[in-house]
Amino acid sequence: MESLPNLELLIRLLENYMFEVDGVIAVAICDREGLIIASQNREKDDKESESVIGAISAFIDRYIDKIKNEYQTQSNFFNITSMEDKKLAYCSMGEHSILTTIADPTTTNNELKVYSEHIAGKVELILDGYENVSIEIPEIIRVLSKTREGKLPIGKYTAKLILTGDFKVGKTSLIRRFTENNFLESYISTIGVEISKKSIVMNQDTHVNFVLWDIGGQMSQMAPYRKRFYEGANAAFIVIDRTREGNLESIEKWYDDIKQSVPANIPIVIVGNKSDLKDAILIGENEIKATAKELGFHSIMTSAKTGENVNEAFLYIAYRFIEKA
Repeated sequence: MESLPNLELLIRLLENYMFEVDGVIAVAICDREGLIIASQNREKDDKESESVIGAISAFIDRYIDKIKNEYQTQSNFFNITSMEDKKLAYCSMGEHSILTTIADPTTTNNELKVYSEHIAGKVELILDGYENVSIEIPEIIRVLSKTREGKLPIGKYTAKLILTGDFKVGKTSLIRRFTENNFLESYISTIGVEISKKSIVMNQDTHVNFVLWDIGGQMSQMAPYRKRFYEGANAAFIVIDRTREGNLESIEKWYDDIKQSVPANIPIVIVGNKSDLKDAILIGENEIKATAKELGFHSIMTSAKTGENVNEAFLYIAYRFIEKA
């Protein structure tokens, strides 16, 4: 069993999940053997509450062997099944836990998938012992959850995504976390540009193949070359370091730089990185949101070190690209 602070954090995370999704009746976190670690439900009456938790326990007992057999070599999975007048979803985003949700049948599958994967990812970070995990649900998750299944265009799409921002803000680390799911403590400055690739499966019929351009943050030295790097971009991240004083002001500078070379109105997301360094943060989330809103962008707080909200950022920019395709 986790220490009390972690248990409290898990319960608050589940409460936020239920607050965000009206159709969620109950939710539980269990380990890979089916033991419930934390749970929440909407029933206030003790007997009704016990009944709901009993239903979750029965579901887990019934499906845990099937889950272990089907996903024994997978740490990440999501599935939905219908039972009588309810939907039951189970999701894992790591090796430690399975998030189980009982929902009203009116709750869309997409809503359950987007929120389940986001919450399950947070659960894994907490169970891994990270103390500075944000339990707030980003606006981007709300947007993604409202996309309508079956409405995305069918096919495989290729998108050039440029990552801009000052040197040492974590652009390379974000890409490494997204593509390889790892993090290096050592820092090597990107000189010029580095290009990598990663695909995102939006649904069974829609795939986005990202070509990721990690553009060096040396503003003046690289100015003569960046136009070539920007050309043909379909989307962009402007990354800032939340622990660096004055880095918020760099957003407009990089946006102006992009506009000079990319005439199209491409989707742009402001990424506030290094959010795990709570004691060192100098740029608040509300400040970043205000700047993003002023420019007409979305924003998201990430940590390349822990992986927090990294996949969500790339998933959102993929959706925005597909929406314009």
